[in-house]
Amino acid sequence: MKKYDRWVAILTPPFYIIGTIGHAVQQLLPMMIAFTPFTIMATVIIAYLPAILQRNFKLLIWLGITFTMTLILEIVGVATSLIFGSYAYGATLGVKIFAVPLAIGLNWTVVILGIISFLDRNISQKTAVVIATALMAVLFDWIMEPVAIALDYWSWEHTVIPLQNYLAWGVIALIFAGLYKLMKLECKSHVPSIVVAIQSCFFLALRFIVA
Repeated sequence: MKKYDRWVAILTPPFYIIGTIGHAVQQLLPMMIAFTPFTIMATVIIAYLPAILQRNFKLLIWLGITFTMTLILEIVGVATSLIFGSYAYGATLGVKIFAVPLAIGLNWTVVILGIISFLDRNISQKTAVVIATALMAVLFDWIMEPVAIALDYWSWEHTVIPLQNYLAWGVIALIFAGLYKLMKLECKSHVPSIVVAIQSCFFLALRFIVA
């Protein structure tokens, strides 16, 4: 693990632990919610930085494609209810374009990258990596959903999370994981995987606190 990766692994968990505690204290909760878009953006920058510094242009192209397409799919999904189900975003995630926060596309790109780069280092079979990435992305969404609803990230019609949502995210993750392998990409940094692991623990803890 490189020096930057080690520093991220050391410094990021305490930051999220403080955030977890802040969400548990009622008096601090409004401040935590206000900080949410900035926290996501900071985390995305931390995760993207190795690819930028290493001038991994192919990976940056994949990141750009994945971000753009997931954002477009979200915009279409919110407008039509055809992709994920009937839902709407709240104010918590910050700046929106066509009713979809920019942060959502950025973070989902990190989630897919973090999962597939971890699996790539541990599984040699390409198809297995792609399928496992899709399944783990769905698991991440399942962990996050009750927290996201409780904190007004988004809300579902009739407050029911449809199976359609999980199926859609599984297919989307499968497609972009497949593109990652098709482009023969390599993420040399452990940072995206570290970030996804920390976020998973964060949302899992918040399921017991706010959800």
